[in-house]
Amino acid sequence: MNIETYTAKSIVRPERGTDNIHLNPYQGCYHDCVYCDGKAESYYMHEDFGSRIRVKVNAPQLLEKYLQKKGFTKANSPKAATLFDDMTVERNPAKKFTIGISGGVCDIYQPAEEVTLVSRQLLQIVLDYGFPVFLLTKNKLVLRDIDLLQKINRNARATVCTSVMHADERLQKIFEPRASTTGERLDALQTLRDTGIHCGIWFMPILPWIADTDENMDAIFRRAKEIGVERIDCGGLTLKPGRQKQAFFKVLAEHFPQLLERYRLLYSNEDRYGSPDWGRCRQLKVADIRKKSKELGKKYGAPVWAW
Repeated sequence: MNIETYTAKSIVRPERGTDNIHLNPYQGCYHDCVYCDGKAESYYMHEDFGSRIRVKVNAPQLLEKYLQKKGFTKANSPKAATLFDDMTVERNPAKKFTIGISGGVCDIYQPAEEVTLVSRQLLQIVLDYGFPVFLLTKNKLVLRDIDLLQKINRNARATVCTSVMHADERLQKIFEPRASTTGERLDALQTLRDTGIHCGIWFMPILPWIADTDENMDAIFRRAKEIGVERIDCGGLTLKPGRQKQAFFKVLAEHFPQLLERYRLLYSNEDRYGSPDWGRCRQLKVADIRKKSKELGKKYGAPVWAW
C-alpha cells in the first residue's frame, strides 16, 4: 500500500433532494473489493485503485470552511478561544443537516486511516459544530472513534452502517479480500448499538446464485435482528462495462467457473450504469431479492429498503 497526500480544492458533495452533504477524504481503497464500481472508468479513479491511496489532508479544514460559510459556529468546543467566539457560539442561523462521511467507493476506515487519522479529524469537526453524522464502512476500525460517536449522538445523532454480502466468511473473503470479516463488522455494529448509536446494514451486493440463497439471506437478517439494527438496505450487483466487469469476471472464472457464462449473459446488455438485463434475469431465474428481502423483513421485524 502506497499512501500519497495532496491538498484538495473541494471536499463537499451535496445530496440530491435534501440539505445533507457527503464527503470522503480518500481516493483509492486498500480493501480492493472485487465488485467495487469504484474501479469503473466513470469514477475517474487511478488504475492502481487498491494499492495507491490518495489522502486529502486538508479535508477537515475544507469541511470547517464550508460550515463557516454557511454561517455556523462551533457549538461544542471545550472552550472558545476569544471573547468574539464566546459571543457567537451556538448562534447558528441555518437549519442543521446530516454530514455523511461515507465510503460508498473508498472506505473511510481503510487501513490508511490508522496512519492519517483524517476521518477522526472530520468527526471532531462534526462534533465541534454540533451536526448529525452518517458513516458507512466495512472496517472494524470504526470502533476506534466510539468516543466521538457517543458525544455526537448525545448532542445530535450518530448513525453507523456497514455493508455485508455473505455470512460465510470463506466466500466473503473471495470478493472482499482485505476488508474486515463479516463477523467483525457485525460485532462492531453490536458494540456501537449497545451504546445507543444508531446502526444499519447495507446488505449488498447480493450476488446472484452466490449471496441470494435462502440460507445466506436468512443468516444476515437473523443477525441483524439480534443486533437491533434500525434498517436494512438490500441491493443487487451492478457491473459497469470496462475495468469493473473485467475484474469481477476474472475472479468469478477462478472461483465459480460454472457461473461465468450465466453472468456473461446476465450482464451482456452493457448497461452504462451496470444494471443487469432484466429479461435475462427472468430467463435465468435469478432470485427476486426485493421480494425475498421484504419477506425476511416481516419475518424478523426489520425495516427494509430494497431495490
